[in-house]
Amino acid sequence: MNLSSYEETTLALAGVFQSVQQVIRISETGYEDQRVIKPLVSSLLKLDADSVLDIYGDIENLRPGLKTLHEQLSYGANGRIPQLGRYIASILNLERQLVKKDDVMTVISARITHIKRLTQHADLTDDIVIKAIADLYTDTISKLPLRIQVVGKPEILKQAVVQDKIRTALFCAIRCAVLWRQLGGKRRQLLLNRKYILTTTKDILTKLDQIHH
Repeated sequence: MNLSSYEETTLALAGVFQSVQQVIRISETGYEDQRVIKPLVSSLLKLDADSVLDIYGDIENLRPGLKTLHEQLSYGANGRIPQLGRYIASILNLERQLVKKDDVMTVISARITHIKRLTQHADLTDDIVIKAIADLYTDTISKLPLRIQVVGKPEILKQAVVQDKIRTALFCAIRCAVLWRQLGGKRRQLLLNRKYILTTTKDILTKLDQIHH
């Protein structure tokens, strides 16, 4: 599928929404949707890529995020799920803090190279990979002034494996937010260009339907 620059930007934004949707799911149930999270983890481990397609693979991988993005923006300023909107705002703020910290970005880059080696012998969603990503999040992003407060079921949030999954999904969201910004995404567009984002999202979903049917 040939993509316009605005479609590429929209796909990166859909990646943010897809990641955050998994944060909400994990915090409520303890479980991620492996088919949905796997391409996001894969994108997190791709530091050098020529295009959005290289980063996410098949655009079909972002269908859940595109649908979530479309549903959320269809409901006006506060969105369909206010909690989702709050997480998105926090992720975009956190991304701005992170990219200004060259030392932290260097650590992340080096450690991700190591984590990629783990995936030669383990699946992207194996506990060892998720734990390594979560530890990197704790050692870097968790040290930034802005902290994301995840809400959910307390008995689920207490579990160490759940905390690792949530940190990994948050990391994926930030990775997508960095890409979104690199492609020209700006936070004010979510307010001022909402209708255009909605139209673009619907167009991409329509193209996907035509390809896969």
